[in-house]
Amino acid sequence: MLGAIIGDIVGSYYEVLEINAIKERIDKKRPYDERVKILDKRVSLFSEECFYTDDSVLTLAIAYAILNNVSYEDSLRKFGLAEISLGCDKYGRSRFGSGFVKWLENEKDGNSFGNGAAMRISPVGYYFDDMESIYKEAECATIPSHNHVDAIAGARAVAMAIFLARTGCGKDDIKKYIQNTFGYSLDMCMEDLQHNYKFSSKSIGSVPQAIFCFLESNSFEDAIRKAISIGGDSDTIAAICGSISEAYYGIPDDIKQEAISYLPEEYKKIVTDFYSAVNKKNQGKKLVLDK
Repeated sequence: MLGAIIGDIVGSYYEVLEINAIKERIDKKRPYDERVKILDKRVSLFSEECFYTDDSVLTLAIAYAILNNVSYEDSLRKFGLAEISLGCDKYGRSRFGSGFVKWLENEKDGNSFGNGAAMRISPVGYYFDDMESIYKEAECATIPSHNHVDAIAGARAVAMAIFLARTGCGKDDIKKYIQNTFGYSLDMCMEDLQHNYKFSSKSIGSVPQAIFCFLESNSFEDAIRKAISIGGDSDTIAAICGSISEAYYGIPDDIKQEAISYLPEEYKKIVTDFYSAVNKKNQGKKLVLDK
């Protein structure tokens, strides 16, 4: 779960740069040479320009629902409305997309096919211990606001990739399962994405790319950097990629602590409580917040 929050925070400012490029450039994307600067390890993951966004807030809402045995819909509305009450985000924008805001305000049915469900689903992949439960819970956590078949598939794919990664499956097996089960093509080219990928908030247009970045990585940090290097919806792609990469690699302690420092106290508590519950449930075998 924390991997998703880290990806969101690190990717937050890069998403702003991508959106600005869409407005300013004829080709509607940031140049390759700007995108790949993040691959240089001398470039810090975190900066004062970073901030947590809706990806983190709604991930925490899913974790809260699990911990407190409340409905996913109630928790999503509780966290969403509380966040909206704070006004604009650090970048002067609405804290959520317009469709989700309309859903929160009961002006729109939850029929989105966007990537908003996949970005928040990681607590399901970490908490539940069998494929059937994860498949079912991923749908339950998705349908309140994203009941389109593509959104449900995206959330299930991410949750299942997390489960497979945390239970010891190798990348080849994870790739094969995701491709065979969800029909995603994961035979992409990293350099091609870095040159040509354009912003998409559709589940079908961003979830496979995020999973691919995990498959191409060699460490948690490398996964986050690669996810951001392809551009597009950077915070969400990095959140999805980070959520799977955490399960596969773990997270370096310095990155954990830096990310947590961006969260308000009430969100920090949910993170701590969630990992405590999962560690207790799983006898501390895989998911440890502080190593």
